[in-house]
Amino acid sequence: MAAGASVPKRDMELVTICKALGDPTRLKILELLKSKGRSCCDLILREERGLCACDIEQAVKLSQAAVSHHMGLLRRAGLVRAEKRGRWMYYSRNDAAIAGLAELLARAV
Repeated sequence: MAAGASVPKRDMELVTICKALGDPTRLKILELLKSKGRSCCDLILREERGLCACDIEQAVKLSQAAVSHHMGLLRRAGLVRAEKRGRWMYYSRNDAAIAGLAELLARAV
């Protein structure tokens, strides 16, 4: 691609997603977010899928800052949703976006 040429939005979206998925910790976090009603705090109902930030920190054994960094990348890629509950963040998977990855790849390559 020539210098200064613009990159299509779809391609940049795919690059962002691939970067987010290119780390074992983030893949583990996405797997953990399939959990239903498992939390160390009272922020999550039994029928809800997702985790509180404190649960993710314990599961991946990383600091709050490191987990926040990983979650920011996953959020920017559109793979997770975040909601503030009390003083903690609650995270859930964006299953529609994850399901659409195959279609996005098929159109891009």
